[in-house]
Amino acid sequence: MKKKKINIVPYLFIAPTFILVFIFSYYAMGDALVLSFMDAKVGFDYSFNSFGNYIRLFQDVTFWQSFGNQGIMTLMSVFNSVFWPLLAAELLFFIRRKKIANIVKTAFVIPMLVPGIVTTLTWRYLYNNDFGFNTILKAMGLDSLTRNWLNDETTALWCVILVGFPFVSGLYFLIFHAGINNIGMELYEAAVIDGASSLQVVTKVHLPNVVSYINVIFTLSLIGSLSNFGLVAATTGGGPGNATLTPSLYMYKVAFGNSADFGYASTMGVALFVIIMIVTLLTRKIFSEKGAD
Repeated sequence: MKKKKINIVPYLFIAPTFILVFIFSYYAMGDALVLSFMDAKVGFDYSFNSFGNYIRLFQDVTFWQSFGNQGIMTLMSVFNSVFWPLLAAELLFFIRRKKIANIVKTAFVIPMLVPGIVTTLTWRYLYNNDFGFNTILKAMGLDSLTRNWLNDETTALWCVILVGFPFVSGLYFLIFHAGINNIGMELYEAAVIDGASSLQVVTKVHLPNVVSYINVIFTLSLIGSLSNFGLVAATTGGGPGNATLTPSLYMYKVAFGNSADFGYASTMGVALFVIIMIVTLLTRKIFSEKGAD
């Protein structure tokens, strides 16, 4: 019996990509894991620190405060990433005039062409103490409501969360739009014939069939929110005080700030990685069980 020859050509094509991923992703993660057990500061000799960095992390009040801030931001980010794009996709579905539907779809997608940093800086301008929302409030005679939005501990975190309103992500909107259209018109028409209202079509026909899409968007927004620090860095820098500080931004400041403590920053990175993995696996399990039901 002849042995089946292995075609190595596909492996050769994928090899460069695999090598680059290994060097810039897996090697970096492995190096961070090693550094998390080290007393590693720039300009000093590295020394083994056992679990010292992890003990320090559990006792670090600033880290847990940043983790609390992140928890609020993540909950709101996941909700906004799922609810509003899904709502927009559902409303588009019930627009039966094709030309109008195409115009609405284009209007939701066009903002994808604008770089995220532009949106962030625009909102930062709106929150400026001398411009934006304060100018509007003064023009309306509501001077008592004006404030330095990003420098007030009572409003800073929620101001960061509101950046990007009305939260209809073009990418997530297109995913939901494709998912709803993939259900097919047969189920919709059958439901209408049976006397189902638009709300019943959404809750009884659409939602059960887009659980897998919700799972994807939920996971993407969850990971993106937990690992992202660009929004906070570009608006408040974690301030005022630590009111908007997040673990990823705190990790960045520890690694590249005055202390240049790569060991402790790596410990934060490992802890954040473990938390993201656990939460992601739990949510995927929950959604897979709902999909099976």
